[in-house]
Amino acid sequence: MLFRSREVLFTVLALFALTASGGAERPNVIVFFTDDLDFDETPPGLYDLERFPSHTGMKQQGFYDDDLPKFDAPQGDFFENPTMLMPNLQQLAKDGMVLERFYITSPICTPSRYSILTGRYASRSKGFQKKYPAGKSASVDWSATLLPTESNLPKALQKAGYTTGMVGKWHNGHGAGAYNSELRNMKLSDPGVNEKVKEAQRLECETMQKEQGFDYAASLQMGNVGALKAPKELRQENLEWVTQGALDFIEQEHEKPFFLYVSLPLPHRQYYDSQARNPNAAYWFSRDARGTPGGWLDEVSDCMPPRDDVVRRCKEAGIPMVNTMGTYIDDSLGAILQTLEKQGLAENTMVIFTSDHQSRGKNTVGEAARVPFVVRWPGKVAAGSRKAGISSNVDLVSTILDVAGSKESGDVGMDGQSMLPMLTTEEAHCRDSLYLEVMHTRAVVSKRWKYIAGRAPAEIEELMAQDSIQALEQQRRRRVSWDGRINTPENVSKGVIMDGDREFPGYFDRDQLYDLDADPFEQNNLAGDPANAETLNEMKELLKGYLAGLPHPFGEF
Repeated sequence: MLFRSREVLFTVLALFALTASGGAERPNVIVFFTDDLDFDETPPGLYDLERFPSHTGMKQQGFYDDDLPKFDAPQGDFFENPTMLMPNLQQLAKDGMVLERFYITSPICTPSRYSILTGRYASRSKGFQKKYPAGKSASVDWSATLLPTESNLPKALQKAGYTTGMVGKWHNGHGAGAYNSELRNMKLSDPGVNEKVKEAQRLECETMQKEQGFDYAASLQMGNVGALKAPKELRQENLEWVTQGALDFIEQEHEKPFFLYVSLPLPHRQYYDSQARNPNAAYWFSRDARGTPGGWLDEVSDCMPPRDDVVRRCKEAGIPMVNTMGTYIDDSLGAILQTLEKQGLAENTMVIFTSDHQSRGKNTVGEAARVPFVVRWPGKVAAGSRKAGISSNVDLVSTILDVAGSKESGDVGMDGQSMLPMLTTEEAHCRDSLYLEVMHTRAVVSKRWKYIAGRAPAEIEELMAQDSIQALEQQRRRRVSWDGRINTPENVSKGVIMDGDREFPGYFDRDQLYDLDADPFEQNNLAGDPANAETLNEMKELLKGYLAGLPHPFGEF
């Protein structure tokens, strides 16, 4: 109770400071949400790759062993040259604050999005509880959908007097169902097919407005492109299309403050992902920019520089072609920032840049959960500042509700604490600890330590044990992950799905303890060290406290 009282006190002080400095006018809020963005995919100087875990940082510090047998050899998923041309993100950081320890509570696309749209842990999802009923063991996975009957951030903001908008990737299930398997198997060149796709897009946008609390929805990509139910030519990410949808919303006449969720479908894995899998694969900029999940366009929007101009600028700057997607994403951010300036909205708009998780360690509660985070709020957030206090996506929801002056948010933000004191005062931290959940693993993070527990049902742990024996016999990596899935030898990942075993030597350990100050890459499990026994017990008790209020049991906790 003491900690909670302290947090409330600082929030009151922060709100008082905002009002005293002329901040009574509620700000617009834009969340620019990237997909799988890693620390090594941000511009120089934003994050030090020796301290902030990434694929490239792993390689640079020798954590990837190139001398391993062929079956265990690295895939080459790191940047030989990690320099990125992203001037708009660099400027956003100069004008605002960089957070060094912002976490995603469940590092998979769907549960991550659930939490950033509700301020609740993914295991509270009603869709998730249909698959895993309360009171039974649960593997946090893609089933953490956001049902239309659930409360969420845009609905709460509407009640608070905000106009709400969304563009880009949804990936939280349901919708109109206008996209279907029949549409996926059609040829775009056949008569009437493009019109059917455009009608499906219209219906999905209309459904999003009716069911999820958005006054405006456009340029929706309902899931990952490979699974989209649309003709092959339209199964591609298109930032010009998504960005134009965002600009159309910003340029509207707004009588009320607005909230805009810009959910990018990129990079989705690493910038170089296609080339890492196949050196002869085409680059993203070779695709026809008229193709979108919403239909084939008559002409490409000029809201962003042309794709060939991205290539030209990168070549002139000496940037490798595998890094060009960073500039493409940065151009989308730049178009939004420029439009805010043009519309006279920049000074009273909070702009947040972050990601749903990293690609390194995705599907684990490792430091894949720690992501880039930059926030600009002129006159409120100190320009050029950095904070190392821990916070998470559920806290971001509480923060947005705070600045919006929401009084009737119900259970929206129930698992979060407002970051407002950390952003607008000298307070260094949002909270003293936070909770992570994915698959049959759970974790708690403090200012220095992380404790990870793996507790799967007996049948899954037996499957993992059998696979361990077979891996030794067959001289291969283990393939059964903490959710019980068995990876296939043909997969790009040669160990468990998403290569968590390669990134974290302690991946299969039931108890893991890491000193994040000394070991941010989580290479040295200290759980078995008697010198850390007291810390281990304290962290276990901390985890027990978080789990006490959640729907599903977890091992002995």
